[in-house]
Amino acid sequence: MNMAEWLEEGLVATINGVGTVFLVLILIAIIISLFKYIDKINISNLFKSEGKKTAAVEASQADNLVLSTPKSPQEDDGELIAVIVAAIAASLETSSDQLQVRSFRRINPTHTLWNRR
Repeated sequence: MNMAEWLEEGLVATINGVGTVFLVLILIAIIISLFKYIDKINISNLFKSEGKKTAAVEASQADNLVLSTPKSPQEDDGELIAVIVAAIAASLETSSDQLQVRSFRRINPTHTLWNRR
């Protein structure tokens, strides 16, 4: 095999490799661009009966939810309770009318996972 054949073979392999990479990148770009349309499709409509069952279970769990702690008389905890109820309602995808926080307990900030090193 002479030098020209080696160069030709190397050039063909390079073009095949680069072409394959670009085709895969274009395919990934097309798939990513389709994600904006996937958001508009409501997949939960395909599983309506199953979704209703899980919503009923989540609603019954929300009724039984109790966060226990004594309240401090110096602090106004109304805003904190509103945030807790809103977060729970958002995670359960239900309205906050069905939720009731009876009590809650503050965690010592020195013992949280975020402060560990």
